[in-house]
Amino acid sequence: MRLCVINCSLQKEFQSLGHTVLGLHPKPGIHDLPRLLEEHRFEPDVVIQQESLGPRVLLKGLGKVSGLKVFWSIDTHLNVFWQMEYVRLFDLVCSTQRNWSDSLQKLTNVPAFWLPWFGRRLSWKGWSQRQRAVCFVGRVTEHRPSRKRFVDFLRREFQMELIQDVSFQQMLEVYQETQLAPNESIFGEINFRLFEAASCGCLVLNPSGIPGLEETFAPDREIGVFSHALELKSKINHYSRNERLAEQTAKAAWARIQEEHLAIHRAQKLLETATQAPARSSTLSEPPALPWALTLYRLWQARRAPLGEEGLRHLLLDLPESPRKREALLGFWLGTYQRGLVLHDLRALLQPDLPFENDLALARTASLAALHLGELALAKAFWMRHQKLSGRSPRPPLSPLDMYCSWAGTFQRQNLLSRPGLPFDHERHLPESALECLILAHRLDSRNMTVCRSMDALLDKQPGFEPLRLSLLSHLTLHQPGNWLAGLKLGLVNLQGFRLEEGLEELLLAASRAEQHSETRKFNNALATADPDGSIRAALGIQPGA
Repeated sequence: MRLCVINCSLQKEFQSLGHTVLGLHPKPGIHDLPRLLEEHRFEPDVVIQQESLGPRVLLKGLGKVSGLKVFWSIDTHLNVFWQMEYVRLFDLVCSTQRNWSDSLQKLTNVPAFWLPWFGRRLSWKGWSQRQRAVCFVGRVTEHRPSRKRFVDFLRREFQMELIQDVSFQQMLEVYQETQLAPNESIFGEINFRLFEAASCGCLVLNPSGIPGLEETFAPDREIGVFSHALELKSKINHYSRNERLAEQTAKAAWARIQEEHLAIHRAQKLLETATQAPARSSTLSEPPALPWALTLYRLWQARRAPLGEEGLRHLLLDLPESPRKREALLGFWLGTYQRGLVLHDLRALLQPDLPFENDLALARTASLAALHLGELALAKAFWMRHQKLSGRSPRPPLSPLDMYCSWAGTFQRQNLLSRPGLPFDHERHLPESALECLILAHRLDSRNMTVCRSMDALLDKQPGFEPLRLSLLSHLTLHQPGNWLAGLKLGLVNLQGFRLEEGLEELLLAASRAEQHSETRKFNNALATADPDGSIRAALGIQPGA
């Protein structure tokens, strides 16, 4: 086949498989793909764009290019908030994260599949030749406080070496001299470091519970896994005492890389899937101008758009009328502090017989925009419209707080829980997830413990929100000092975030509160569920089965 690949790490592998490949590496910004192809006199059968990290490369004119278009999302866990628009311009999308590939397909109806990152073909090096016991390669800055605590903990406990600001080749050389390689992730993702360190023959100790992790490497047979600081400490001690077992485990992961997780395997999988996928371009339900404009709008919300505010305004206004255009304009007017235009559009949307008055998402967005302006009557009118369209007829919420909680429930039923990667700004963003609605409810009444508990329950299974959970649980224990369950959760979240002393202190306090309420057995059972290896109970001096 004739392949055009943009910023793609698999270019050499595609060529080795016998395909004709045009590799493009445009600078960050907006590029007209038909023009680029014309300059190279190349007509592709398949276009493959790999997400470029840092400043973005955005391709316009995709609809004018014949052949299949594929987008490989690398950091979906941080960029789904804008990629959910951009991938609509493609026929097929793949993600390095299993759960996010599923989410992208549900959000966009674009066929999606899981294509993890890959390792390197490197020779095995025995551990007797390795000079470093425990090592981490990565930057530690004030922007990643959780990583700093992770590194500080391991340096204090195991004299772990920290290597920063080295080239990719130097990083590989460091890991080829290392035995144990603890790993850390941002939002519970399978990251590059896992594949890179395993390729070098390290025993990787990886955060547990990540979707797809157990299908990539077998826990305890190929990698070690942990859920909190004490479990990681226990695992490192265990493998340090059993070096032969540790080396065998690391070699099994290295062998798995060679057999299943090289770049050639990813190239074969991508092309195999692409050749089976039908082109969507002729069956798209919306003009390409809409997802293109909304991609730029989403990036603008995050202050990363490669065009100015005026340019984006013209782009949105020039779109054909649709509910999604109206939603974006409400958000744009609000984000540019144009209250009069928000009110104008809301009143227009209340008029009967509009072509999209039956759109549920637009009714929800309009209600939330009215709430933002303090226009409770308008907010209730759109809330009632949404409920009627949904076939419900409950009594309307009495207050803005009740309404935010109601919309949080709506988002939760649609599995729109949060928007990782987008720093939510309550002054210039409309809420578009359950979490953001609850944040606004909490701002209205910080003493409402029901809202706090709802936020914590929402975030309980979502990695990456530990700082917010710490704040919420601290707030709960402050206002409900007898709530030992909140104290237990607070201690566990501290341990997950490598706050060892704080975590143990909160757990001891929670145990004392449980004892005061004659609920020690309940406390011990709950702790045992969260502590399968017993490392927390050992640190607290609690005997298993107590």
